[in-house]
Amino acid sequence: MSENLSGAKQESRKASFWLLAILLGGTLAVLCRQGFQPYEVFWANDLPLGALVESSARLPASFFGSWSDFYWLGGPNVAFPPNLTNMCMAILSPEYHLKFYVPLSMFFLGFGAWFLFRQLRFSPMACVLGGLGAGLNMHFFSNACWGLCQWCTCAGLIFVALGVVVSPYIRKLWIKGVLAGLCTGMAVMEGFDVGAILSIYVAVFVIFWFVSNEATPLVGVQKTVYVGTVLVVCAFLISISTISTLILTQIKGVASDSGGQTESAKRDAWDKNTQWSVPKAETLRMIIPGLFGYRMDMYTTSTNPSTYYWGGIAQDPHVDEIESSDPLVRSNAIAGLGLAGDARAQVLAVMEGHDTAQKESVLDYIKGQLQRRHTGNGEYTGVLVCLLAFFGLANAARKTNSPYSAGERRSVLFWSVAALISMLAAWGRHGFFYAVIYQFPLINNFRNPMKYMHPLNISVIILSGYGLEVLCRQYLSATANKAESFLREMLSWWKRTSTFEKLWAGGCALALAVSVAGYFIYDSYRPALVKYLLHNGFDTTTAPQISRFSVNEVKWFVIYLTVSIIVVLSLLGGAFAGRRAVWAWVILGVIMICDLARADIPWIRYYNYKEKIGLNPVTELLRHEPWEHRVNSRIWPAGGYMTAGLTQLCHWWIENDYPFNDIQTLEIDQDPRMASMENNYLGQFVVSSQRDIWRATRLWQLTNTRYFLVGADWHPILNELGEPKNSFRTVMRMNVVPKPGVTQPEDSGDLTVQTNSDGQVALLEFTRALPRAKLYANWKNVDDHTALQQLGSQAFDPEKVVLVATNTPVTPVPGSPDADPGTVKITHYQSKHLILDADAKTAAVLLLNDHTGDDWNVWVDEKPGVVLRCNYIMQGVFVPAGHHTIELRYQPSLKLLYTSLTVFGLGIVLAGFVIVTHFKERSEDVSDDDAKKA
Repeated sequence: MSENLSGAKQESRKASFWLLAILLGGTLAVLCRQGFQPYEVFWANDLPLGALVESSARLPASFFGSWSDFYWLGGPNVAFPPNLTNMCMAILSPEYHLKFYVPLSMFFLGFGAWFLFRQLRFSPMACVLGGLGAGLNMHFFSNACWGLCQWCTCAGLIFVALGVVVSPYIRKLWIKGVLAGLCTGMAVMEGFDVGAILSIYVAVFVIFWFVSNEATPLVGVQKTVYVGTVLVVCAFLISISTISTLILTQIKGVASDSGGQTESAKRDAWDKNTQWSVPKAETLRMIIPGLFGYRMDMYTTSTNPSTYYWGGIAQDPHVDEIESSDPLVRSNAIAGLGLAGDARAQVLAVMEGHDTAQKESVLDYIKGQLQRRHTGNGEYTGVLVCLLAFFGLANAARKTNSPYSAGERRSVLFWSVAALISMLAAWGRHGFFYAVIYQFPLINNFRNPMKYMHPLNISVIILSGYGLEVLCRQYLSATANKAESFLREMLSWWKRTSTFEKLWAGGCALALAVSVAGYFIYDSYRPALVKYLLHNGFDTTTAPQISRFSVNEVKWFVIYLTVSIIVVLSLLGGAFAGRRAVWAWVILGVIMICDLARADIPWIRYYNYKEKIGLNPVTELLRHEPWEHRVNSRIWPAGGYMTAGLTQLCHWWIENDYPFNDIQTLEIDQDPRMASMENNYLGQFVVSSQRDIWRATRLWQLTNTRYFLVGADWHPILNELGEPKNSFRTVMRMNVVPKPGVTQPEDSGDLTVQTNSDGQVALLEFTRALPRAKLYANWKNVDDHTALQQLGSQAFDPEKVVLVATNTPVTPVPGSPDADPGTVKITHYQSKHLILDADAKTAAVLLLNDHTGDDWNVWVDEKPGVVLRCNYIMQGVFVPAGHHTIELRYQPSLKLLYTSLTVFGLGIVLAGFVIVTHFKERSEDVSDDDAKKA
């Protein structure tokens, strides 16, 4: 009989795979149904379509090293690792990748959770609902919609790694270590610092699992060391190519490196590294999805402003400090804003006075100069998921009739502690805990504390799986007692229920009462909420709508909590035991799908890229030989736009229209860990007032920045204050207008430019910008300090002389400063491969105004040469007199990539061996059973 039950259970678990595929796949297909329409793709902030089609990022070439030439001066980028996301990207076109990778990554995440629960030998339906809770989790779904699908894949791989560790079907410890290590390493390749954070949890779990589940501590320690060592080695080997490029681009040589920093610099680094912390009150977003809104106003096309995010994530720390009741804190904060002289004195005088209206006005002005908030994701885990997680935890405290084994109870406590630690870490600067772990090595390189919401959500999902399993074992099994009818079963429940169940029911009733009371109290404070919103950047039209929406979200939370509690208590009462169990799973599944899908919908944003991205007079001009010039719209590459009214349009173009046409821009879209070289270089060209505009034009001249999309009023200003003077000419005048057929623009993708001789917008040409490639008969060998000083000096003429770094010197003596060096032209251009044709009339240094790098190699007439470092940050090559062909290639070492690929291939072979062996053993067991029956 037991053998038959075992076989039935195996078949049921196999059926659970297909049931989850239908439920999760069907729900995701409905949510993302717009992607099935032609030209519709996901709007993704961190991975827009332009970034996928831009030539330097194209796969599979980027597997072998990535040199990004699109932003700034170019530079080494994190090489595309051979992970699941990039393999999918290499197979699918950019369009189809953006159409479908959000649902595909969530689908993978759901099945990762299903795999873990199956290895824990949970009931089939617990595995299905646990997979649904993960695959529809709003925290991961919103990140995927933001363009970070790889974080979902990363979390799915962590679930698989945990499943391998606990699997009773993988008996050999070395196989456990290898497979778990490969999954963990792949998670690092997917999630980078998120994968590194989650890998720590895997390592701690391995220690816990073997130490707590072995008969003696000594055996547990031995197995921990064995499996842990194999896991770490395999994880390191498969992710070594990613780790090396991460160290190169994100840690080594970055300007924020804490080594040798002053206390003031360390404080600034702390403020920067903890700015994306989760305020304690916003932890409630895990159970109330829209309590603080959804998307930022700038990232939604909805005309309804009620869902705008109004919380405090990423708020500049100075915002709280300038409102402090402590005069010293307030004074220091205002001083730190860069106000000086009379302006500072006036602000301090108002703040120390008693005129409330003036204080409000000053505060609003100051806070308008700071970042109030910024987030691209939500934190909702689900009401039912959280309720089941608490139910699973509560059962771990049962002393009698426990549904858990001793090992399972310890596991529940482990994940509860993991959830608590994750929450404390996610609070960042709003709590004490992050200040402690911030002192640990490398932790301060994880820039956003809110990334600890990933392990928090994973921990809660795992706890909810344990809660589901308790319901199945205790209350839904076929052997459970049941009355003749649903109603009679419920009426008789309280008389025969256990103390634990009474306490649970009482706790649920109390939680529901507090929630209902909280709803009415919150609703009564709506006028105060409106006042708060008005004080924090929202207008008189938007603030009331946001407050109504927030209160309404609390109401929906109360409704879902009420329904979830009623259903769970009905299960505890035995109303769905035995044959009626299927209806319990149906009801739980419906609640979970409806609840999580409702929360996911506001994050979904598609757009028709054929309509949003297209040629216009500006891109039509700039797309021809785009490597010969850069375009710009900012005074400082990472600063504000020169014309405020063009901010949104210019930002849309640098993420979409420019990369679509391989147009290179000087602007730095994102660089949270700027390298020291860039930081030192840009420090010479800071513009603090109009009299310093010559510094900006010097930077533009040195960086081959020839075109500027700005307001037409900048033309006379630049000609008068820039250096050399009168170097700007208007190429075309235009106005920003809606695209044909658009009556109400949703975003800047609905705007274009229309030429007009009196237009308010101009495309300017800087006629004295250096060409991309230029020969110099005159050069100087200088150290870096001297180079920076001369580059930032008005006396230096970059058209006459080039500065060569002393660590890449040119030994021949330069010729006459006035000698004609000859000409050079780029005949072939790719981001990692350039060919130039030079006619040098004398020995010369060829300056290439692209960022230098260690892995660039040069050949002059097919003979290896030396890549020079010129003008502190650019590339150069020495060429003798005569006609020459110069070839430059970016060739990083591929040894680490081949190591990762080899380990990946071996991992696939080993996984296949485990699967085949498992099914072979099952087949032999079935044959033995048949023989016994015969």
